[in-house]
Amino acid sequence: MNSLRVRLALWVLLPLSVALSFSIWFSYQDGLQDAQAQQDHQLWTSAQIIAGQIQWVDGHLMSSVPPVALEVFASASHDQVFFSASTDNGHLLAGWPNLPIEFTPTTTQRESYQDMIYQGQQLRSYSMVRDFFDSGKSREVTVTVAKTQNQLAADARELWWPNMLRESGMLVLVLVLMLLGLRHELKPLAALRGAVLNREHTDLRPIQLKDLPLELRPVVETINQYGARIQRQIDSRKRFIEDAAHQLRTPMALLSTQLHYAAGLASTPELKKILAALSQNRQQITQLVNQLLSLSQAESLRAGHAARVPLDMLPLVHEVLVELAPLAAHREIDLGIGPGADQARLYAHRPALYALLFNLADNAIRYTPPGGSVTVSVATTPEGHVVLEVEDTGPGIPPELRTRVFERFNRGNATDQEGTGLGLAIVQEAAAACGGHVSLHTGRQGTGLRATVKFKSARPA
Repeated sequence: MNSLRVRLALWVLLPLSVALSFSIWFSYQDGLQDAQAQQDHQLWTSAQIIAGQIQWVDGHLMSSVPPVALEVFASASHDQVFFSASTDNGHLLAGWPNLPIEFTPTTTQRESYQDMIYQGQQLRSYSMVRDFFDSGKSREVTVTVAKTQNQLAADARELWWPNMLRESGMLVLVLVLMLLGLRHELKPLAALRGAVLNREHTDLRPIQLKDLPLELRPVVETINQYGARIQRQIDSRKRFIEDAAHQLRTPMALLSTQLHYAAGLASTPELKKILAALSQNRQQITQLVNQLLSLSQAESLRAGHAARVPLDMLPLVHEVLVELAPLAAHREIDLGIGPGADQARLYAHRPALYALLFNLADNAIRYTPPGGSVTVSVATTPEGHVVLEVEDTGPGIPPELRTRVFERFNRGNATDQEGTGLGLAIVQEAAAACGGHVSLHTGRQGTGLRATVKFKSARPA
């Protein structure tokens, strides 16, 4: 059982239930003793009334039992009452002759309460001895009154039942109050869970919770310390990638110049072919370096939680398309903006949004066959969200691969060597940094690929 709420409840309820059970049991015993005392008093009263009716008549003891002597036992339980009055020489004055009396009086003990079995029934009896004198004669008379136990059990329940209801009600009240208290006191745990669960996977900032209980502070401090260690490792890795990319830029620029110069001096077709291959490899390495820098920048913007700024989407789209126009013309691709594009405005990071647009359009151009088209569309939903779409007439991506292509260096079903496998990874990180979500679909004409980026919030982060 891993529920803290249930375990805390059990730790409180189990001891409390045991304590209340003992309390109810003792309450029942007290009720039984009180009922026994009431019954014993009834027996004593009846015996006193019977003894009061014994008198000497013509030198003989006579007894008449008035109805009031037995009416004291009247109850709804229909108990049976037995009595006897007999002298010390065994003469029965009144009552049941075979009523068992196991009482031997002494000078100090003249009465006794006993439990007995008579006619197969459990009885409670009271016996008393009284001396009667007449003309110098003295006789001891033993008066015994016995009663069945039906009313005793009913009286005990009547005395015990209110206590049982009261203590059971207390247990229920404690349970309700305890559950309400646990729910209230465990709210910080739920808040801590929500604070961790609702974060982006790149958000490693320290957890800040108000009114945090003392018991939870070491846990939160440990989580914050662990997050800080991970953040330092991520920052170190990013710095290494950025430094390496920057260090590679200068040699690549120098290599580009040397290859261009060497191409002018080449005298044989084989050498020109080799130099062209080297130039193409240099372009791919340069593209990889630039994309590594873009990816690192997008990750930093996403993890840094810097404030987004208001941006107009269409001017940025025009800027990107102008930069990619030579590549599109070289590949004979029709590059343009879709009809009805809105003057959309959103809050975003400009470098991230530029990288997102550039990589989506660049990928579409590179993977679209000559004679195809790439269309960029911008729209605003009735809810105020901005939707960006880049659609091409290329080979598209099978549905089973559309989630994997966002992995770094995964180029899906591409067979050429131009791509680096980082373009869509940059798009995903940049979209997240700008508060958007990217998804891939089949083109509206049933062919090609349509990349959709929906920016969920048109407000600053």
